Amino acid sequence: ACALRGDYANRMPLAVKHPRLSSDEYEALQAKAGWTAPVELIGGEPVVTLPTAVRVSSVRGELFYVLRGWASPGRGGLTLQNVFVRISEGTFLAPAVAWWSDSRRPSVGPGPIDTVPDLVIEVLAPSSRDNVLGPKCALYVAAGVNEIWVADPHATQITVVSGGGERVFARGEVLRSALLPGLAGRRLHHQLEWLI
Repeated sequence: ACALRGDYANRMPLAVKHPRLSSDEYEALQAKAGWTAPVELIGGEPVVTLPTAVRVSSVRGELFYVLRGWASPGRGGLTLQNVFVRISEGTFLAPAVAWWSDSRRPSVGPGPIDTVPDLVIEVLAPSSRDNVLGPKCALYVAAGVNEIWVADPHATQITVVSGGGERVFARGEVLRSALLPGLAGRRLHHQLEWLI
């Protein structure tokens, strides 16, 4: 079928070429799939987002729950999981959890959300670790996300990235967020027991 002969047999294997998509092509692909295709667009390159392990899924759910619990007593805003957000031209990301303040609350309808979140939470998994710690965090910062939480279930810590730099919160520490006043009273070992 694909046996190599002659000079071809001695050549190095060719690199796999990844397709590049324009924003319009990506939006057409997602629209056809009802915006359910598990594909992000990072700088014009489609990146498949694989299903996550049980622990990663649990961490994402618990962080969503903690954030919703903080927002519900009159603080408002909008908290969503795994929705496509247009970060910039040619880049559509699906943060594990995203939060918008009331003053920046986006309209929600078919298609991606065009307002950059105030807070993004990503949960590291073996299949997404390199993309989250590399291009995704850099793209969130460049787009103006005020705060990024990177939860690492393996290391049992959450790194908070903001304009003031990075801070790592480990087991038993009080998670503090300048963006979310009042959250500091929630201790990781009580509220985020799954992380330990």
